[in-house]
Amino acid sequence: MTLYPLRQVSLAVRKWFPMDKNYVLKEAQAALKNELLAWTSDYASSFYLQYFNPLGLVDDTVQQIRQAQFDRLELLYPFYEKLAAVYRYRHGEVQLEMLFDGRSHDEKYRQEWQAVYKQWLTELFVKKLTLKAILAITVFEQHGEHQLRLLHQRLQSYIEQHFDLRLYVYKGIVAAGRVA
Repeated sequence: MTLYPLRQVSLAVRKWFPMDKNYVLKEAQAALKNELLAWTSDYASSFYLQYFNPLGLVDDTVQQIRQAQFDRLELLYPFYEKLAAVYRYRHGEVQLEMLFDGRSHDEKYRQEWQAVYKQWLTELFVKKLTLKAILAITVFEQHGEHQLRLLHQRLQSYIEQHFDLRLYVYKGIVAAGRVA
């Protein structure tokens, strides 16, 4: 099985928007990628069990979620790259600011990105559709190339709706009202 999203994302990451030049932020996001994706997999399972099964009833779905072990983080790379690009689009100033608290810019960007990523995932998971798509990849292992492509298209659609943006491979990120 070929893993289509990896190749497509690597092309798309370079073209998200013209001012995507905060290389320190990009490096910080890249360094946190595997850590945050492992957290995403675990968080999706615990979020589902906490918010959508508060009584703790055990059925086949709950049993499967509890027993799941996910280690193919590369399947979530396209989702992560799109959220990272949206963050850079909204918060990625090119000009580095003066820091007076002793942290490096890398540390500052890592802490801020990690906090925002976790907040955004919680917001997206509350709507349940994003959570179901992530669980389909991480727990229910719908890893056929066609199924994976459809799941990533759904995830992109949920990101676009949540942030009121459009993500185009060749046009980059465009505000929803400015679609050309």
